[in-house]
Amino acid sequence: MGDTGKLAGRYRLLNPLGGGELLLAFDEVEHRDVVVRRLRAPAGSLDTAVREARRTVGFVHPAIAPLLDVPVEDGEPWLVTAFAEGSSLEQTVRGRGPLPVRQTARVGVYVLSALTAAHAAGIVHGRVQPGNVLLSPTGRALLTGFGLPSMGMRPGADLWSLAATLHFAVEGRPPGQAPAEASDPLRALIRAMLTPAVPPVDALEWTLGRLASDRSLEQVVAADGPLPPARVAGVGLAVLDRLSAWHGRGEHHGGVQPGTVLIDAEGRAALIPPPVPAPPPAYLPPEGVPGPAGDLWALGATLFLAVEGRPPAPGASLLRAGPLAPYLVGLLSGPPAGRPTPEALRRQLLDVLARCDIS
Repeated sequence: MGDTGKLAGRYRLLNPLGGGELLLAFDEVEHRDVVVRRLRAPAGSLDTAVREARRTVGFVHPAIAPLLDVPVEDGEPWLVTAFAEGSSLEQTVRGRGPLPVRQTARVGVYVLSALTAAHAAGIVHGRVQPGNVLLSPTGRALLTGFGLPSMGMRPGADLWSLAATLHFAVEGRPPGQAPAEASDPLRALIRAMLTPAVPPVDALEWTLGRLASDRSLEQVVAADGPLPPARVAGVGLAVLDRLSAWHGRGEHHGGVQPGTVLIDAEGRAALIPPPVPAPPPAYLPPEGVPGPAGDLWALGATLFLAVEGRPPAPGASLLRAGPLAPYLVGLLSGPPAGRPTPEALRRQLLDVLARCDIS
């Protein structure tokens, strides 16, 4: 680098960032702040690492701090990355504690979006970790560290590392040999991502996106109180649509409960697909065998909570359900054969909506 304090004749080095491995610099050609770091690689693989890094130059995405240049000075390669304000996820969690579920899910949305685009371009990051996720002052998460040696990793390794990073964000520790219990949909999703059978990327995107923006039915009732029968019937119809799709494929959900029904800002409901946490006892069907009939019973128990403000219990009376009451009684029938079919339940819920409109 010589005595000029300048890299490649254009990047004037200013001061260390973080622990000192990163350096703030000023690009005198483009008149912008950048971040530079040495490109280190195992012995004998430096040329390969430089070629791989240069493949990443020009890859741009809203959720990354892009790699701008890979200059070689006196035989030593460097990575030049766009400067972005913010603190790393690692610094934030160690300084302030774990992030809330919704903020963690938002981090996941940004990083997964960046990784999906990178993989589509044939780029594997290889170093997804809390120290390479930057939380900006505007609430965005940016993935940094592109161009570092990926050591021949495959895209699946990036997804595992994303799960470990989200585990650190919400738990304050890496998963190690004992990941956190799947006590809510986000933690259930993280645990599933840490196994060889990773859920499809589109399912990850959908679930993280909804967890980042919506409240669960359980949270809505806890904050706003029981819902009116017509609104509960609308929730039931939306969940029934999702269940019917699974049942039509010969599958079942197995985790219908107020915590897995999400309500968006317009009041629309959606059911999170598996993996989901195990339901509490109040939402387990009495037959103890998962299946389509058990899903319908659990839907009845979920709607009971929505309209009454409490989970069902043996002998519990329905005080607020109005025209929904007899249909909930049918759904919560002990013998599966006594429960309505999905088609009959749809007619019943539509009847509730019609009667509430008339009244």
